[in-house]
Amino acid sequence: MNTFGTAAGGGRRKVARAEAPQLAHLSTIAADRRVGLVDVSANGVHLIAPDAPAEGEDVIFQAESIQLFGRVAWVRGGECGVSFATPMCAEQVNRLRNEATE
Repeated sequence: MNTFGTAAGGGRRKVARAEAPQLAHLSTIAADRRVGLVDVSANGVHLIAPDAPAEGEDVIFQAESIQLFGRVAWVRGGECGVSFATPMCAEQVNRLRNEATE
């Protein structure tokens, strides 16, 4: 699984991200959490999650009718990043971005 938001050799993003402020759900075996979606790319999401799961924990991300498996890539200061096991298709990314701007 790729590390969310970084590319080999320099920490530059491979995939463009866009702000996408809206609510989403993050589920683990132990709990379901309402989280704030800060931004989104095909490979992952940046979330506001004061009670985020631990780094490395497997999760299910849900927003709109989109549901994807992923892993928590980082956690700090009430926020976290989730890297998806399989990238979102362009239509899904656009749907989340469009919902955020409406």
